[in-house]
This record gives sequence, structure tokens and C-alpha cells, in this order.
Amino acid sequence: MPYPRLNETTTEKLEQETQALSSFGNSNLTTLEAGKSLSQLNSSVTGCYANGSVPIFLAANDTCILGFFCPNSTAQQPPQFCPPEPRCQVSRYSRGQCPPQGIFEPVVCDAGFYCPPGGKEKIECAKGTYCPMGSYQPFKCDYGALCSSKSQRQVVTVPFGILIAFDIILGLVVAIGYAISAWRKRRKGSYAPVVSDYKEAEDPFGDDVDLIAKPKRSVTTVLENEVDEDLSSNPHFEIYMRFIGRLIKSKEVGLSFEFEDLQFEPKPGKKILRNVSGSIDSGSMWAVMGGSGAGKSTFVNVLMGKTKNTGGSIKVNGHHKDMSKYKKLIGYVPQDDIVLPELTVRENILHSARVRLPATWRDRDIQAFVDSLISCIGLSHVQHSLVGDANKPVISGGQRKRVSIGMELAAVPMAIFLDEPTSGLDATSASSIMRLLRAITKLGVTTITIIHQPREQIFHGFDNLFLLGNGSEIYAGPTSDASTYFATLGYILPKHANPADTIMDVITGNGREYTTDLVWSDQPVEKLIEQWRTRSNFGDYESDLHLAPVFDTSPNLRPTPSRPVSVISSPEQEHILAQTMKKRGGSWPAQMYYCFKRSITQQIRNRNSFFFEIGVGALAGGIIGLSAFAAKGQLFRGLYQKPFTTLSSAVDYASISQVGLLGGMAIGLAASAPAVKVFGEEKLIYARERSSGHSSSAYYVGKMLSVLPRICLSSLHFSVFMGILATPLMGFHQMFAANLLYFFAVYGLASCIGMVVKREDGPLLAVMASLIIGVLGGVAPPLSKVKMWHLEGLWRMSPGVWFTEVYVSQNVLPLEYLYLLDVASEQMGFTFGQYSLDMLMIFAIGSTYRVLAYILLVTVGRKR
Repeated sequence: MPYPRLNETTTEKLEQETQALSSFGNSNLTTLEAGKSLSQLNSSVTGCYANGSVPIFLAANDTCILGFFCPNSTAQQPPQFCPPEPRCQVSRYSRGQCPPQGIFEPVVCDAGFYCPPGGKEKIECAKGTYCPMGSYQPFKCDYGALCSSKSQRQVVTVPFGILIAFDIILGLVVAIGYAISAWRKRRKGSYAPVVSDYKEAEDPFGDDVDLIAKPKRSVTTVLENEVDEDLSSNPHFEIYMRFIGRLIKSKEVGLSFEFEDLQFEPKPGKKILRNVSGSIDSGSMWAVMGGSGAGKSTFVNVLMGKTKNTGGSIKVNGHHKDMSKYKKLIGYVPQDDIVLPELTVRENILHSARVRLPATWRDRDIQAFVDSLISCIGLSHVQHSLVGDANKPVISGGQRKRVSIGMELAAVPMAIFLDEPTSGLDATSASSIMRLLRAITKLGVTTITIIHQPREQIFHGFDNLFLLGNGSEIYAGPTSDASTYFATLGYILPKHANPADTIMDVITGNGREYTTDLVWSDQPVEKLIEQWRTRSNFGDYESDLHLAPVFDTSPNLRPTPSRPVSVISSPEQEHILAQTMKKRGGSWPAQMYYCFKRSITQQIRNRNSFFFEIGVGALAGGIIGLSAFAAKGQLFRGLYQKPFTTLSSAVDYASISQVGLLGGMAIGLAASAPAVKVFGEEKLIYARERSSGHSSSAYYVGKMLSVLPRICLSSLHFSVFMGILATPLMGFHQMFAANLLYFFAVYGLASCIGMVVKREDGPLLAVMASLIIGVLGGVAPPLSKVKMWHLEGLWRMSPGVWFTEVYVSQNVLPLEYLYLLDVASEQMGFTFGQYSLDMLMIFAIGSTYRVLAYILLVTVGRKR
């Protein structure tokens, strides 16, 4: 209703009534007289509209605080409070407002208008400005915001325009990336160098480092001819061999291994390895064979340093050394194909080469080296195809196996361990891989392969055999002597059968059909172990030494095969080896950059997950915005400043704090599940790369930096849709920064969870954790109640409470001239006016999560 102006006659009459009222209040009237006077006031003018209402003076003079409209009050008739009508009372109790209940009663300035200091004018908010309820001056709208005349809030549009531009650019980048990928698949490799360039160059790298002793072994003539044929007929094979020949120098010592009484007992009473002794010369090629549960994988893991032996000793080049220190010089090809499915064949191998080859290699040379390697392992035709996974295969299983082998060969190791490298390969591919392994062995690389029932040609390609049964040695020596050795024990090996199959039958205890000696009918495996141990205890393993078998009483003497003896390196060679290890591997910045680049590529290739996360962020922001849309930006209402506190409606401390609470929980739901996959999907990849000398910190930092663009985009979508609908008083840049840091914190928390739980459990637990830190936001229960419990420190450890405090503080501070914020702060428990501290604490907690995640990454044991 309109606020009436007073004429002079009414003013004079009101002054008289005021004086009479004053006299009435100061006189010693009886109750009857007081009642009579009050009844007379019902029909008199007191300044209140309700009959019988007695006004309460709010000030001694014409005082009108900022944000109020006081059109009629004067120094003689100061602002006053009149008891409200029932409808007005209900409105105020329900956080609403009503027209003034008296002529001199002030009223808060209406939304869409502002009342300059003094409160005598109420001016319409001009276009380009907005005026929330209680404005004493208009708020200037942000550039490009929608602000018509009489606006009580602004609708920001520039961030929305930026969002659309980003989405368009992102769509174009993805489309161009796929177009380039399709084009690369259609063209031939352009990185392959001219063969003559690398034939004539003395040393294209300038790396006069590395290794090793001349190989000492007898090789099957057929395989030697095949290797020589490959070198002469395949130019890429020759290029690859020249590349690694520049890196592996035959004038220096390589890696040889000697082990004595090796044991591994993970828990009392369960021995997996028992007193295994032997030596592996540098530049030799060994096959480790045995039945299931014989201890093959455990033996190789202990020899590599991946598993700590519980007994015995290991020597490297004749010296007691910690094998883990040689991880940069050792390659390991696991039985399972641990490769990144989002990358192409070439990208997987190229990344391995870039982070593990010496930092002095130029990228052009690395590209050429990788191209020649890809050609050698027969993957040129699929080098630009994605690897895929078991659920969505792109290349065949055999090709995936070759990619896994190629990743290790790309590092040019001095010793390479392979677990079932030919499983899943056809005969041609298996032969090609074995010829490549033979070729690099000729350059001095020590090759140890776990293999199960190989083809005869592949079996004869190994220099030596290491046979295990029940965790102990059954035979260790030249492959060519294995048949003779078992023949001395009374086993007759068929001439036209694959000797590998026959030997496997014998060492697994199923060789009765190959012998007539009844001594092997009972516990044959244990007797084979004892036979080898007994023979090994005699002499120096010279080839001319003859010993009778323990279980054979005949006078005939049978030969015992010779056992290779490792070379003891000189101090000078050890120094060179140490320098070699220092030079291996890209620099820390380079490794970090390549991990960052690889992770960005993965995210782009996983476009469905990427766009789904962004869409969920936008949807969550929109839903939170809709929940606050009806408030029209009026998300807080408190007690008015003195002396107008009596005019206050019911306070609303909940709306703005709930927006902060719901915003934090929405961010947690949108970000936690995708964030846990940052590391949860790559535990095996990390374990493989770390075991090969990849810097853990470079890997971790690269992965963390790679998700920052994703966090920014998700936060931008969330903030834009929330800001457009909720239109809070805080600036968009402040809201976006708070949301961004909270995304940052949730990603850090989810990373911690991803480090310690199984991949399938990670998303659910991450969502639960994000909800927990959201509940600790200081809203329910309120932080003021938490302080009474003396648990504020616990709540302050959660980023949710700092995030909610930002929202509450930045939305009430613009109206601090109107409301009693100290009372609101006491009731809510939040501290207003510390935006920088709140933001710093969210960032600090998010960073702490990341430090904890890194510690968990490098310390928590994982199933290999």
C-alpha cells in the first residue's frame, strides 16, 4: 500500500497527541483512568494504523539507517514501530515483509529500488544495475550481464558465452584429432630413416656408454642363419640392431647373475623356493621351465629384485648387490599384457622409449629407433591402431603380446626377463620374436625367459635351460646337453618327439613311459631334485667330469653337464656400469611432460567418460540453481541493524548455507567417481613402469597436471548453470574459484581412495567419502553446535566447512550495513570476511590429499 504524506493540520494534531501521550505516560493515573485514556486513543491519531496500537519510538531523532525508506519521519516525529496486524505478523514470521504499519514506521527498501542515505527517496534501479532488497545504492552489473530496469539480481552471460566457446573449441579439437588419427592410419610411417644414413654414421647419438662382455654360447646353425638372414634382408632389422649396438658396447661388462641357496618362504611352512643355486652368464639366453607351481615366476621375481628372497644370496657380476638398483638396465615382460588400451601400438612403445632411453638421444632418433623396432616385431601395419582391451579389442591378442615385448625392447635393456612371451602367438610370430631375442642376445643382452612347452625350433634356440620342480633345481645347463643328461638317468627320449614336451613330462613326474627303471616310479620329482643336488656338490662342473647317478648301481659312468660361471667385473667396469645407470632414463621434466601428454591423450580418447563428467557437472549446477531460483537472489535474511532490529522478520540463515552444502555435495557426486579412475585404472601400468626405473614423482605430477583442464571445464559448467539460476550476490569469479578448488580437493580425496582399494570398489567408496566431507560442512549439524561439542577442529579438517563458509560469507557481506552479521556469525558458527583464508585452506587440504595419495602410491603394496 502507498506510504501517505502528512499535511500541516495532521502534523499539528499528531504533535498534540504525542504530548498528551507523553503526559499520560508520566502521570500517576489510576487503572480506571488509564483504561479510559487508552479507549480514547482508539479513535485518535497515534501514527499507527491499527486501532488502539501504541507506537514504540525507535530513535530520539530522525534516524534512518542505510537500506531503509523513512519518508515521513522528522526530528520531531522520529521513526517508530507499530504493532503489526495479524496478516502482517504472519508474513513476517514466514520470512516475508508487509507494508508499514504506521505513518512514521520505516520499511526496508524494496527490491528493484534503492534508497539513498537518509531514506527520504526511493529510486528505481536503472538498466545496467541491480538492487536487492535493502539497497542504499545500486550494484553495478558485470559486463554483459542481463540487468533491466528495476532488476533485483543480475544474470551473468559472459561466463555462459565463454562456456559455449570452450565447448565448440573442444568439439573441434576432438574432431580434428580423430581426423588426424584416421589420416595417420592410412599413410605409411614417415619417421623411418634412410637406411644408408645409419649405416654410414659412426655414432648418431654421441653416447659412448654401456656395456658388455662378448657372448659365450653355442647356437643352433639354423637359428644363426635365420638371424643373419633377418639382418641382411630386413633393413629395419639392421637399423634396430645398429641403434642398440651404439648403446650396448661389447667392450664393457654386462649383467651376469650368480645365486647360492636361494630361498623364498612367504610364511612359515610354505616354501616356494628351496636352496636354488646357479649362475647366468652375461649375453646368454636362458629358458626357465617347470610345471605349474614349480616356482618359475617366483624365481624370476627374486632374481630381478621384485621379490625379496628370505634366504641365500645373489651376486651381480660377481658382487653382492641390491638388484633393485639395476632396474633401469633390466626389462621385464609380464605374462599379462599390461598396456594402455587408449593408446595406439606406436604410442605405447614410443612412450617407453622416451622415458627410458638416455636423455641425450634426440627425439628424431628415438622416433626412427621405434619405427625400426615396430617393423622388427611385425606391427607396422597396425602401429596407428588403438591397442584396446579384452572388453573392446582392436588388435589381436598376439599383437598385444608383441606390443608388451616391444615396450621393453624399446628401452634397450642389458638383461631382459620375459614371462611366457610366446603365449597367444602363432608359430610365425613366435619364431619372429625369438629370432629378435636371439639377435639382441648376440649383442650381449642377458635373456631369461619363462616358457611353457615351446615348439622344438624355439626350444633349441635357447642357449641354456633352467628346470624347476617343487621349488628346486632339476637341471641347469646347456640346452644341447639336457637330453643327454636325462638319458644318463635312465630316461629314453624319443628321437622324433619335441624334446621340450618330453622333458616337461619328466620333470613334472609324468615320465614313466620314458624309462624302465623302477626307481623313478615313486616320488620322481624329489629324486630328480636330489640327483641334481648330489651331482652339483662334486667338483668344478668341468665337461670332462664323470659321475655315476645316485640311483644307478651300474659301473657305467655318465657325463654331468657343465654349469656356466659368471664373470667378476673389475672396479673400473663397475664404475662404468654405475655411470650407465645414471645416464639411462629421460630427465625428470621430460618424464613428467610425456606422462602429462599421454594422460591428456587418454582422456581425449575416453571421450564418453570425459563428456559425461562435464555433463554431470552442468546438470548438478543446474539442479542446485533451480533449488534457489525462487529466492531471486535473496538467500539470506537476518536481524536488522540497531535501532531498527524490532522491525526484523523471521531470520533466514539456512538458505545460503544450504546452497553451499548442496553445492559441495553435488561437486562430490560429480567428481569423485571419475577422479578415482585417474590412478585406479593404472595400478599395474604404474607398477610396471616403476619397476623399470620410471620416476614415481614424475609419473604422479604428470597425471595430476593432466586432470587440471578436466577440473576447470567441469567447474566452469557447474558454476555457469548454478550462477545463472541461483544468482547469488557473490561475484562469479569468486564462486568459480571456490568451486574449482573444491573440485581440486575432491579429486585429491578420490585419488587417495583409488590408491588403496580395488578398482571396482573405488567409485562407490569415493562417492561415500565425498558425501562425508560434505556433511562436515557445518550446516547440519550447525557449526555453532559443533563448537559446543569442542569438535570444531575435526570439522575444520574437511574442505566442506571452508567451502560453505565462502558461500555464506561472500553472500552476506555485501549487506553488512543492513544486518547484524555478528549475531548471524554466532548463530551459524561461521566466520565472515576471511575469503582468502577459506580459499587457502581448501587448496591446502586438497594439496594434503595429493601428498597423501603420492605416499600411498609408492608405499602401499599391490598385487602384481
